[in-house]
Amino acid sequence: MRLMLALVALLVIGQGQAVAQRAAVPADATVFIRLVGSVRVELDDAVNGRQTTELERVEIGTGSGFVISPHGYVLTNEHVVSNSEFIIEDGPRKARFTLRVSRIDVCFGEGATDQGATRCLEASVHSSDAELDLAVLFISASNLPYVALGDSDVLRPGQSVDALGYPFGRQLEVGRAAAPDLVPEVSTSVGTISAVRAGDKGERRALQINSTINPGNSGGPVVDQDGFAVGVIRARVTGNSGIGFAIPINQAKDFLESRGLEALMPSRRLRLGPLHTFEGKGVAIRLPEGLSDTSPFRSRVEIDAAVSGVALRIDRGVSPWNARRMERALVESETFERVIVEVDDSRMTSRSGVPPLLHGRATGSATVGEQSVRMHYGIVEMGAEKLIARYVGSDEQLAYNESVLRGSIASLDGQRLNAGEAASIDQWLPASGAVAALNVPVPAGWVIEPGAPIVCAGLPQASTTAAMYPVNDVTLALRVAVWENATAAPQDAAGACSPRRGSVAAAYTQRADWLGVSYVIDGTFLRAGARQIQLEVISPEQKSPTARALLDAWIKQLAR
Repeated sequence: MRLMLALVALLVIGQGQAVAQRAAVPADATVFIRLVGSVRVELDDAVNGRQTTELERVEIGTGSGFVISPHGYVLTNEHVVSNSEFIIEDGPRKARFTLRVSRIDVCFGEGATDQGATRCLEASVHSSDAELDLAVLFISASNLPYVALGDSDVLRPGQSVDALGYPFGRQLEVGRAAAPDLVPEVSTSVGTISAVRAGDKGERRALQINSTINPGNSGGPVVDQDGFAVGVIRARVTGNSGIGFAIPINQAKDFLESRGLEALMPSRRLRLGPLHTFEGKGVAIRLPEGLSDTSPFRSRVEIDAAVSGVALRIDRGVSPWNARRMERALVESETFERVIVEVDDSRMTSRSGVPPLLHGRATGSATVGEQSVRMHYGIVEMGAEKLIARYVGSDEQLAYNESVLRGSIASLDGQRLNAGEAASIDQWLPASGAVAALNVPVPAGWVIEPGAPIVCAGLPQASTTAAMYPVNDVTLALRVAVWENATAAPQDAAGACSPRRGSVAAAYTQRADWLGVSYVIDGTFLRAGARQIQLEVISPEQKSPTARALLDAWIKQLAR
């Protein structure tokens, strides 16, 4: 009878809150599924007539699955855990088998969980879909290591993958004595994506893989080279273990969401929304649904990671560097992000009607906390101006949504903000609105943003600060800070800012380099009764004469 059951498996593969952590390797969260139940065999024989045999509480099949949530949820195939009926004919003899499942056990390998000596736990079917051939099992356990899910929409033929599972159940444990409670070692088969098979509507319906899979592999994960599940093993071509098929993991995500399980998953799913145009910032990009820019700065777009699990930052830089040199600053230093990453993939893309885009992915860790991080980035060249965009977050969250983040970065476009005209001030006005507390004159028509002069050692925090930019130039800024009850003398305050003093006693000067451009910072401190005011201008070195003239005009306006 065991041999007869094995024959059927050739047609469809498979016999019959502490802080949770992703499994160190996918094998640690790939589980052995054992089915116990009843078997009824009706044998029709031309000589002996019909004979019926019934067996209770016997093992009727095994298969594979993998933990997808630390809260006890396991993903597998529906056909692995469902009741079944089939007929086997041998000449004049015909046998009808009816298998009824009464118990499902989910078994872990040695050291895979902290469940102690209990390596097998009884499971219940939480959800199933025969058409998709997917099922979710639930076991009463918590803090389980899990296989993090990737994104099957980014898979391409030729990409390396591994198929994990338990082919032939315990039959391969040839060096160990057979026992009903024996949990076999998980098998890993190396292969590649042979093809991505589409459905009638063009959607990705099946992954064809050339990994060696056999009866018992059904329900196991197909993982990419980073260990993220990109598919669920389903079947193979009869008689050829090297041509197999897996369900794309994004179909499994749809299934999980339809069953209300998305909130229990370690990662949140994002979907790409419409194009957002930030007119005053000269940036256009498609953002994930429900996200919006929170940055008050004209030269930056920013999305808070608390909303989506990933942070998006787009900076506008003025630099003589090309996109490749800017990429090195992004990934090889902490110029933009406090992470240590290495480039996994990077390519320059020409785009019709819009500036070219350097698009890449990097992985590494945060410099604080050493959390594993991933970065999807894009750099748009617009002459001297560059847009440096990057999604940064945990490697799990970015891998889960890789196709969405790629699509977002690919849509990045921008317009130049620097007109190349010399900055000028035609009129000064009293500070009003959000910066009224400054009580200093401000240039009419300039953009006023949050900002402050350079931080000077030993000075207390200012009462009010602001920065002002010409509409047509993001490289030059006037910056101001006000202390309402200051005690330090202006000369002493200037000395705290820089050892390089300006032309007057309370003035100072500094130099700084940013993205290959040398900047000059000139500033001064003034007293106005109990108030102390710091005025400062920053500009590229070639614009410093214009900047100093603006600073002198500002000082004169304040003295009136």
